[in-house]
Amino acid sequence: MLKEILNKFLILNDVRAAIVIQENGEIIESIKSGIILNEDLQYVLSTLMLDSKRAAREFGDAPLSMVVVEFSDYFLILGPVMEEFYLVIIAKITANIGQITYEMKKNQDAIVSLL
Repeated sequence: MLKEILNKFLILNDVRAAIVIQENGEIIESIKSGIILNEDLQYVLSTLMLDSKRAAREFGDAPLSMVVVEFSDYFLILGPVMEEFYLVIIAKITANIGQITYEMKKNQDAIVSLL
């Protein structure tokens, strides 16, 4: 069932991966196209999640809603789903970020119900 929800992201134009991941870097579920998820990427995502939480604490424990990191050809969006679980979307720079973030918010409760 979780894979079906993640597939909703993969069918969006230029989205390459949708991943549900824990803070420790363990991938709970993923669906991808043209992207290799290796241990190095898992480590980087874990570090990004933990550093984002630390930064939020520096702002008076402001709730973390989303982190966007842009590279020359790709970007990734990281959004907390529930405590210690995150949804990560990796997309080409030409993808529609507004549509992706809308789908992330729209599908959050369904993802939570499956964790």
